Parts: sequence; C-alpha cells; structure tokens
Amino acid sequence: MSNYNAICTRIFGFIFVALIAVFGLASCGGGGATSRSAPSTSNTSPPPSNPNAPVITLSAGSTSIAYNASTTVTWSSTNSTSCVSTGGGGTGTSGSFNTGALTATVTYTVTCTGAGGSASKSVTITVAPSAITGVANTGGAGNVTFTSANNLAAGSIITISGTTNYNGTYTVLSATSTTFVIAHGYTAETFTSASWQLAGGMISGCSTSGDTTAIALSTVPSRFNGVAPLAVFFDASATTANATTKPFHDLEYTWDFGDSAGSPARGTTWSTGSHPGVSSRNSATGAEAAHVFESPGVYTVGLTATDGTNTVSNSCALIVVQDPNTVFAGTNTICVGANSAPAAGANGCPAGATTAQQASFSAALNTYAYPGKRVLFQRGDTFNAATSGRLNRTGPGIVGAFGSGSAPIVRMTGNEQILVMSSRDTPNIKDWRIMDLEFDGMSKLNCVGIDAEGGINQVLILNMNIHDAVIGIGLNSDLLNLYYLTGATGHAMFDEMAIVDSTITPRFNAPDGWEVYAMATRASIQGNTFGNMLNSSSMGSHVVRVPYMEKGVIANNTIARAGANQLAIKLHAQAWCESTSPAGSCTTYDNNAPPPTYTYQTNTHPIGIFNTLSGYTEKVIIADNKIIGADNPYTMSAASQNLNSDERLRDIIVERNWFISGTGTQLAILFTAEDMTIRNNIVDMKLGSFKTFASVFDPGTAPPSQNIKVLNNTVYAGAGSEFFGVDIHPTAINVSVINNLFRAPSSLNPVVISGTGASGLVQSNNILRDPPASLFVSADPVNPADFGLNPTSPAREAGLSTVPVRSDFFLTGRPQGLIDVGAIEGP
Repeated sequence: MSNYNAICTRIFGFIFVALIAVFGLASCGGGGATSRSAPSTSNTSPPPSNPNAPVITLSAGSTSIAYNASTTVTWSSTNSTSCVSTGGGGTGTSGSFNTGALTATVTYTVTCTGAGGSASKSVTITVAPSAITGVANTGGAGNVTFTSANNLAAGSIITISGTTNYNGTYTVLSATSTTFVIAHGYTAETFTSASWQLAGGMISGCSTSGDTTAIALSTVPSRFNGVAPLAVFFDASATTANATTKPFHDLEYTWDFGDSAGSPARGTTWSTGSHPGVSSRNSATGAEAAHVFESPGVYTVGLTATDGTNTVSNSCALIVVQDPNTVFAGTNTICVGANSAPAAGANGCPAGATTAQQASFSAALNTYAYPGKRVLFQRGDTFNAATSGRLNRTGPGIVGAFGSGSAPIVRMTGNEQILVMSSRDTPNIKDWRIMDLEFDGMSKLNCVGIDAEGGINQVLILNMNIHDAVIGIGLNSDLLNLYYLTGATGHAMFDEMAIVDSTITPRFNAPDGWEVYAMATRASIQGNTFGNMLNSSSMGSHVVRVPYMEKGVIANNTIARAGANQLAIKLHAQAWCESTSPAGSCTTYDNNAPPPTYTYQTNTHPIGIFNTLSGYTEKVIIADNKIIGADNPYTMSAASQNLNSDERLRDIIVERNWFISGTGTQLAILFTAEDMTIRNNIVDMKLGSFKTFASVFDPGTAPPSQNIKVLNNTVYAGAGSEFFGVDIHPTAINVSVINNLFRAPSSLNPVVISGTGASGLVQSNNILRDPPASLFVSADPVNPADFGLNPTSPAREAGLSTVPVRSDFFLTGRPQGLIDVGAIEGP
C-alpha cells in the first residue's frame, strides 16, 4: 500500500481533498479535528496586525574560518513574532546556532515574520581551503597521493593551488579522510602554502556591477558541483532594493545559466508550456529559478535585476559539473538487460561495466543501486516489477537507460509503487537521478510511479514517461512528519527536488489520481507534460497538487484537463495548529466546522518537520505554463485546501501563463494569499460555461488576502454567459487591478471588478470591450500571438506607467513608448 492511502486512513484523514463545483469542499475520508502528538511542540503565534516590517540583526562569530572549524551564528529581530534559520536555532525572534565543522563555504539565511510581512537576511561563512602537507608517488601508475584532511569521494572535482607542479582542477580517483588520489605524474615537492578546495562556488573577488547603492543583489545556488545531469536551484529572494519593500515582486530578475548548448537530447528551448520552441532553457526570470546542467563542464551563472530605473548584475556563481563516465567508470556502471546480459563496450554499455540479465526491475535496483553506482537498463527491453524497487542508499547515483531505441519499459505486475525512495531508517540520503525510463502502472489501484517513504534530497527526475498509475510522482511530507513526531527526528522536508522534461498521464477515464503530488523546499517542476492528452475530457483528480512549497518554480509545463471538479494546479500549505492544542500536539480541522478557538488570530505554528520552516507556502513562481481546461469548473488555486483549514500562502507570482478553457471552465484562478502578483497572463475563456478570470476568495479560518496585484493580463471571454474580471471577497485588503484588457462580447452584465474588499482597492486603466477586431491583430484569437494589439487598439499606450511590470508575455521590455494595457506590449 502506498503511504497516501495509509496516511489518509490511519493518521490524518484529510489528504485527498476535492474542490466541488459550488466550491464546497470534501475529502476522501476522515473528518473532524485531527491531533498529532510529538515529543515537543513549537508555539509560534501568527503576527498581529500592524504595518511594521521585521528588522533583522544577523552576525557570525567569524565569517572566515579554517577547514573543519566551526563558528556561531546569532540573530535578533524587531517587529517580528517568529523567525526561522536555515541552520537551526529554533523559531524565536532571537536565537543562535553552532555551524558544526564546515568543509565548504556556506550561506545561512534567517527569515522573520511579523504583522508587517516577512524579511530575510543572510550571512556567508567563508571556509578556507584545506592544507596539503605532502605528496607521494603512490595510488597506481600515473597517479599521485596527497596528504590532506578531506571529506572527498571518488568523482569529486577539486582545484589545487599554491604548488609548483600540481596547480589545476582534477577529478578525485579515491580518498580516505586523510589522503586523496588524482591522475598526475609524480614530481617531488615540499609544500608551504598548498591547498585544495571543491571546484565551483562563488567566484573570489567577483563583484556586482551597476547601481549597487539602489539594489543589493543576492545569489544563492543550492549546490556548486555534482555529476551530470545536475539540477541546481537558484535563490535571489534575499535581494533588497531602495525603491520597493517587496523586491520579490517588483524587481525583474533575469538569469543566464551559462549553458547555451542546452540539452544534448532536447535542444536549447522548452518544447512545452506557453512558449514552446521559444522559451530558452538557458535563461529564466524571477527571484527563484532552477536549471539542469546536462553536460559536463564549468558554468558561470549570471543574474541581473532591475527596478525599471536602476540595474545591477553579476556573474559570480561557478557551477562545476562532473562527467558521469568518469564518476561511474568501470564497474561503477551496471548494464541490465531483461532477456540477456548486455556486452560491456557494445550498444552503449560502457567498456568495463558490470553486466547482468535480470527481468525484474525491482531485483536489479535492489541489488545494484548503491552509492557511486549508475544502473542502466537496456533500451527496447521490458522489465517487470512485482514489488517495489528501492533507493535506500545515498548517492551520487543514476537510474537510467543505455543503448538505442525506445525507453526501457517497467510494468507494475503487482499492485504497489514501482520505485520507492528512502525509508524511515534512511532520513538523510541524497543525490540521485532517475531518468529516461517508461513506468507503466497497468492501472493498478495502489500503483505510484515514483514515491518517497522517507527523507531524501537532491533528486532529479528527468525525461520520465509515467502512465496508468494512481499517482505519477509522490513526495508526501506527511509521512516524514509522522516519523519525526514518533521519534525519528532526522527526517526533514524534501529539499532540492526537480521534475523536468517528463510526461505523466492518468489512468484512462479514472476519476481519481494525481500526476504529481509534491511537497518540498527549493523545488522545480519544469518542461513537463501532465494530464490527459488523448481527448478533451476531464480525467483523474488534480493534475499537479502541491500541499507545501517553500521556494519553488513551476514553469514551462503543459498541464491539461484535470478531473471533474478538480484543478490543473492546486497549491496550498500546511495547516496551523489550534492554540488550545495539548502540549506536543497540533489540532487542526478537516470537513467538520472548527470551533471559534480555531482562528488565524491565535493559531500557532505547525510542528514536527515544520519547526524549522516558515509554515507558509511561499516564494513560488508559476510561469510560462500552458494550462488546458476540460469539464472542471476551476483551473488553478493558491489557497487553503478547504475553508476549515488555516493554511497560509504568501509571495506567489503567477505570470506569462496561457490559460485555455474547456467546456466546463468557470474560473481561471482562485486564491487566498498575502503578497501575490498575477501579471502578463493570457486567458482564453471562450469555451467556458461561466467566465471569471480571478477570484480573491473567502479565506475561511486562514488570514484574509492582502497586497494583491492583478496587472496587465489579457482575458478573452468569448460570447455569452456572465463575465467578471476580478471577484473580490469582502475581507480582502489592498487589492490592485490595473492595466488589464478584457474582451467579453455579448456577455450578461460584464464587469471588470465585483466587490470592493475590506479596504485599499485600487482599480485603474482597465479596458472592457466587445469587438475583438478593435483590440487584437486577430478577430478570432487562438494562439498567444493573436492577442497582440492591432495598430489602432485602444489598449495601446493606455496603461498606468507606475505598475512594477518590466516586460510582457513574450518578455518584450516595457514600455515601448508608453505602457500598453494587457499582456502584450506593442512595438
């Protein structure tokens, strides 16, 4: 049984939640209050209502330390009610932690929350290279052995400096804690200042250019080196700017990953999303970004940020990507054939590799997937999986394919997960790549394609084809939290998880199941095809469901045809705890109405693995997706999973997406959040049965929406039915609806805005017109380019210039003259 069914029936009772057509909400089972017990609890109160932003003071005992040394990081804050640090130290408004022995330069970030919002501050601890004290003519012919304290492994890439004969970059062949071996001819030398350090990192002496007094740029890669294909998450959310208190939203960030060659197999552009064949893999926008480096090499990553007047940039992050043929040389690669043992050195199986004949995918994985191993299955072969294959050991490692022809097929002949990552006993494993395979769930009711049953980080799922499974990919942190609360405190939220260039489709005509169910920090979901691609009908449940995400990117995907009454994207968060929860417990509510004591004004921070997290789904960018409707009335949501659950979202950006309605579509975007920007989207609702672009929805027990910006969107409603541009709940605060272009011919009483919110509504420079010929280059727009403004369109140069929108749907710079209304800026 997968952990989704187990948890739903045994523990929480509210995981499977459906959004019904009238926006009542129901779950698959359970109900009432849910209480989780733990050895300890965190009681972080939600912020009171006041306008002051948190101010953080952050310091380190030393910002430059020796290799294997440690230091103490200390913070304090004002105008805050809680803080979290990436290094630990609790959730108080002040705190400290010891870094432990450090072997590489590291950046720690403290984020504090108060009534005025949130703020972050970072400190970097620079770790000096490890000294090399000797060299010996050992380690095999053509190799030398250095004496030096290290934490290296075979395949590590290092840079040696301070020598006469050995300066350069090398791949480590083998290592102990006091020595390591590289390929180099021997020359005797006495060292006085020799050292090594891992290749990659922030380039020493590199500086930011431009208006640095106006914008302080922050670039934090999740990792600097590893074996190809290497997924790296990039975070610039600690950037600050004088011109705005919300740089995450108001600055335009542009990344250059230094990887112009792109993917060797898939080219330089994304083939999915709202700009197929155009959007570059080598660039991205937004304070959160991610990239997969598929080829070995050294890459310099650049970042530019602008507030429209001031611009800064740097190219200071160096990413070193190792060659998998070196890291997994010889018997570290295992080639597996279903029908016969492959021949090493032939048909794509590397020379020197171990070979095996094994028709059972599970047996092969369980036998060979060890640290430092690459397990490759033969293309054109079909493997069975009567039970689950398991990854219970740390990487680096690859599970992939070799040879030519179609991808290896793995068929679930039992009734469980095909591949399971981690377990209760392995909370700290990491660094795996799962790629180039086809998983066939055979429509088994308990089948999950790729599942996690314990903590694991740094996983790349690349170019997978998963179909006919109840869940394609499952990363369910509820199980991790259960482990934590019952004593296995080594478990933490999934981190650095990437799902890229994969296709996941549902069981045919099934009413349930998700293509992706994922909870993580520093997560990326990019370039995928998800959902029903066979016809125009709804299938399954939500296509992409994200119950919790801190720092994430959902971009350049095609997401299609959610189940009836379900959503293409469902983004929500962890429920906060009733303040009267027993010590060490967290009481939340599901389908039963909560008592008055369950309110965001007094609820407390989630416990367990969330102790060191913010408790908010936050800093998420949903961009450049093509989202296709069907029979389902609502297309996407960013809100609590139901009105009874206090789930909190903030700092969400939805931009440059192309929404295409189905016959049942009624609403494109529903949300309840703090600090959310919806801009430059094109929304084609002409097939919809009822037409509302965006709904600032009822928060239920969660905090009311505030600081919402709906800017420069183009919405084409087609003929008939009622039309609302933006529907605003009476509790919402500070909603701005500016520069939007609506076309709703023959609609019943069309309006730009319905409702005023509680206070702070700003509406300006919106256009609502009937005849499409007066607006667009096409009288019957179908593709995004058709929504371009014709030369005489009243939307040309009719926008409010002060909005923080620096480019348009096609990333054309704004303004071209004066800013235009709508998603596309005219020349």
